[in-house]
Amino acid sequence: MSVTLLVAAVLRLAAVGQVPPGLYHDEAYNGLDALKILDGDFSLYFSANNGREPMFIYLIALWVGLLGRSPFAVRLASFAPGLLTIAATYAMARTLFSRRVGLMSAAVLGVTLWHVHLSRVGYRAVLLPLFIALTIWQGALGWRTGRRRYWLAAGALYGLSFYTYMAVRFTPVALFLFGLYCLLTRPGWRKRERLVPLAWAGLTFLLTLAPLILFTFLHPDLVLSRTGQVAIWNPEIHGGDLMGTLVTHTTRTLGMFFLKGDRIWRHNVPWRPVFDPLLGLFFLAGLARAVRGFRRDGALALVVIWTLTLMLPTLLAEDAPHFLRGAGVWPMAALFPALGMDWLMGQGWTVSSRQGWVSALRAGSVVLALLVGLFSTAAAYFGDYAHADQTAYWFESGAVELAADVNGFLGVGWDGERMQHGTPGERQVYIEPLLWENWTAVPFLTAESPTVKLLPLNRGWPAVESGPVAIFVWPYGNWKRVWPMLNAPAEIRVAEGALSQGDRDPQPFTTYRAFYVTPVDSVAPALARFQGGVELVGATMQRTNQGVRVALRWHATARLASEYTVFVHYIRDGQRIGQSDVQPANGHYPTSRWRAGDLINDDHFVTLADPLDVARDQIFVGLYRPDDSQRLDLLDQAGNPAGSFVALPISEILP
Repeated sequence: MSVTLLVAAVLRLAAVGQVPPGLYHDEAYNGLDALKILDGDFSLYFSANNGREPMFIYLIALWVGLLGRSPFAVRLASFAPGLLTIAATYAMARTLFSRRVGLMSAAVLGVTLWHVHLSRVGYRAVLLPLFIALTIWQGALGWRTGRRRYWLAAGALYGLSFYTYMAVRFTPVALFLFGLYCLLTRPGWRKRERLVPLAWAGLTFLLTLAPLILFTFLHPDLVLSRTGQVAIWNPEIHGGDLMGTLVTHTTRTLGMFFLKGDRIWRHNVPWRPVFDPLLGLFFLAGLARAVRGFRRDGALALVVIWTLTLMLPTLLAEDAPHFLRGAGVWPMAALFPALGMDWLMGQGWTVSSRQGWVSALRAGSVVLALLVGLFSTAAAYFGDYAHADQTAYWFESGAVELAADVNGFLGVGWDGERMQHGTPGERQVYIEPLLWENWTAVPFLTAESPTVKLLPLNRGWPAVESGPVAIFVWPYGNWKRVWPMLNAPAEIRVAEGALSQGDRDPQPFTTYRAFYVTPVDSVAPALARFQGGVELVGATMQRTNQGVRVALRWHATARLASEYTVFVHYIRDGQRIGQSDVQPANGHYPTSRWRAGDLINDDHFVTLADPLDVARDQIFVGLYRPDDSQRLDLLDQAGNPAGSFVALPISEILP
């Protein structure tokens, strides 16, 4: 068991907070409510984001209070519940069946990607399997021993499970069906001595649940509205074909274990079934065993009834199979492969010296299935899925990078890699309201500071002061309003934010645009002077996957009246083999906005088909008017025209 827990811990802790990248707004909403808790708002139910149960949010508050605002803090809250669920599954399965079934159930759960992922992201659904396993474990102990304390614990744990995730609302159906099964197949269970302990469990259940019952009675729209929004009986979901939708969802949900799983990148490696082929075979063997023993074995009946019932939250809602809504299936689903493995193993690990090789083969098959499951999960999750653009898009990593850029500029808070504990000093940040309001991760992750200000919505934007300032704007609005904010001559750098793509967006888009404005302390000697008051004071080059990035620094000694395009031509043996012709700062700070004294950072990307050749290659840099192609003259030391471009040897600008 210790090896299982160790392997499970590594799978759940490795690169936590970084894989998957980003922080989805459901997770960020949990973080925002955790901040309210830290400010003294101890709510029983949280109204934002369609309403959410409180327990997991209080757990996040603990970690955010200790570690600060970061994806790591939010997601670390899932680690302990995920690991404890494995231990609780072992205890539950051991009590229901045997120690061997318990060990195998824990191992299956430990290496299954669905639960690994659930233990690494900040969704409250991770708590439901834990409380299910604990409740059934204590209930099974109470049934076996007749001791009241187990029944009291089972009732209290079951009551607490309603503070975890909404799918728990289907568990009374499972318990009712199991009770009906017991009444029909076990007449002796109707005796008073069996019913009294259940009454004690019911009493502690009601006492534990009473605050939430009262809250639901007072606020039914808040607690119950989400179910109606996503249920298949909503016409917007079934599209006029309720029965067809029901049949389709049933087929998809039943096939999620070994055919096709959840397609949503936030919940799963898309379409990956719950179990890989080997564990899927053991799942089918365990299912066959459970069906055969359904009538005579109450524990097997409980596993079947519970699993089928807790599949209803995903079957009866949109996007079936939906691995979050199906979280209540765990930990019972882990029992099916374990039951299949237990059947293969027979009654013991060895039988006789003559047949020892048979037992070893059986044990080897079980170990092989678990190892394949382990490596399959690790390769799928930490391989392509961790690095795919779609994973980053679905977890809204663009918004996370925006908050990291804000904090990195201020020198305080989470900067994308670590927590900074400095002070902003004179640095100020302005953020367009649309970015703040549309991306929940931004207000959660951005360090709380009076130097962070939202730009006015319906009036002019203020002129910035002389200190270092960063302005973050929506690239598809009237972002040019930022230009009049830049009063004093300054060093200007414009950066494009990361890409984002929502669930229904046909193409990725730039999340934000950042203008960094800092005072000019000193200006390097000019590498080249052009007419009109333009100096090239810096040029460096970096290799990229597609070619080179050429970083230019311009110094304006006078205001230019016209728009000019900067050309960067890559020359080999006198022939142009690559070029970039674009206005400065990719058109976001054109020459007509330059003021005397400005320093402008200007990046150009040149695509090359062949590798660099330092001995043969040069870069030509200059400026021209796009309307008539008239170039600015290059000036010599005396101020006389000396050509129309400056030639920069690669050896001088390549670090």
